[in-house]
Amino acid sequence: ALAVCKSSSIGRKMAETWTSKLGGRYDKESIVKQDAAYQKTLNELRKLEGNRRCADCSAEGTCWAIVNHGIFVCMRCGSLHRALGTHVSIPKGCTGTYLWGPDEIRAMAENGNLRSNARLGGSRITRPRPGASDAEMLQFLKDKYERRRWAVTEPGATSPAGQPAAAAAVEEANLLGLSEQVEGTPQKPTTDTFFAEFGLL
Repeated sequence: ALAVCKSSSIGRKMAETWTSKLGGRYDKESIVKQDAAYQKTLNELRKLEGNRRCADCSAEGTCWAIVNHGIFVCMRCGSLHRALGTHVSIPKGCTGTYLWGPDEIRAMAENGNLRSNARLGGSRITRPRPGASDAEMLQFLKDKYERRRWAVTEPGATSPAGQPAAAAAVEEANLLGLSEQVEGTPQKPTTDTFFAEFGLL
């Protein structure tokens, strides 16, 4: 009976799963083993020109990700996103503290600050003045992400730089060899295919 109990315990340990912020379920041991590679990919995404500044206030340096929107933000805006609730924003630290799953990194690669902001209104977005209070910034985030006040719905919408909305995303993705994933309808590659794009397999 003891042997059976031990065997059952080992089986449970081997089957331990890890759940991402987006709901993906993975073998935890595999996620832990891949952590260094995933963190490397995440840092490469953060270094892209469009992701170096906060997607919301344009502050230099990003240390939080909003995984369901696929954006990188500063510490202050990351904290304010938490106040919106997870039905609107799902924040996650992106400086190596937390494990990341392939679905989360895929979301960041397929979106990014340029594409997300273009989709949410681009140059039509009215940002708070520099030095705005937390209350003003929180209201802005509610308007942008919850109410989608400036969201682009018409074809051929432009990004803040005046480029077609898709063009900014394609330019950003090309830096990582991901153009096939963002031109037209985003593809849904397998995990192996996706990470092969980053040379991680």
